[in-house]
Amino acid sequence: MADQFLAEQHTWTLFRNSQSDEADSWVMLTRDGEIVPIPGEKILHTSRPRVSLEVTTPRELQIADPFSIKCDNGIAYITNERVIFLPARPSEDFKSFFTPALNFTDTHVHSSWIGPWSWGGTVRPVPGGGIPMHIPRVDVKFVFRDGGHSDFQAKFEWLKERLHHAQELGLVPGQNLEPPPPYQVDRPSPTSTSDTQPSTQGQQRQEPQQEQQQQQEAQQPQPAPDEPPPDYVQAQTQAINIRYEERAREEAERG
Repeated sequence: MADQFLAEQHTWTLFRNSQSDEADSWVMLTRDGEIVPIPGEKILHTSRPRVSLEVTTPRELQIADPFSIKCDNGIAYITNERVIFLPARPSEDFKSFFTPALNFTDTHVHSSWIGPWSWGGTVRPVPGGGIPMHIPRVDVKFVFRDGGHSDFQAKFEWLKERLHHAQELGLVPGQNLEPPPPYQVDRPSPTSTSDTQPSTQGQQRQEPQQEQQQQQEAQQPQPAPDEPPPDYVQAQTQAINIRYEERAREEAERG
């Protein structure tokens, strides 16, 4: 019971740190407008200014009430977890946009004869992220008016490749992007046999006692906390709402 409670408390901690107080935004910001990272998050790339964002409902979905967002000026970020867009001048209707990197599919670069380059793809919306739950996917496009689209694309492809590799290895996505350091065999120092033999025998006599004591401590049950973490009931309610929204999106996709 204690393990289940601690697991739920850990889930709620991650959930709380990934939320915003705004109903239409999941990107938490400081008072100075800086991104508040979720646990383990690092910014890998920041675009040049004057990037515009367009979020639209794909035409093939044929939804009666389509959804769209457009912002003409902002900055795009790539972290080891997400793709984020912050407008230069937030409004009541639009304060920010983000999506997990692996929610992007069919990404591509597009150029026009007279306009700037753009980059984008299809995105599966995040539950609670401000996009109506009856819309299973949206088209997202970033337009780079001052250039920099190639650097943005290269960093995104680099990140996506490593995230997929981390998933294949069963690692935590976003937090194990670099390979571990090479293994080195520890070699014993060149000391005489007569100097090391007494200490080695003493260590051999102590190791079984230490292992037995550690096993006894590990087997002792840990007492469960007397009370739930702060806002526990609210967290459970929000988690249920998110699961409901995920099911609704799956049904909309199948329909």
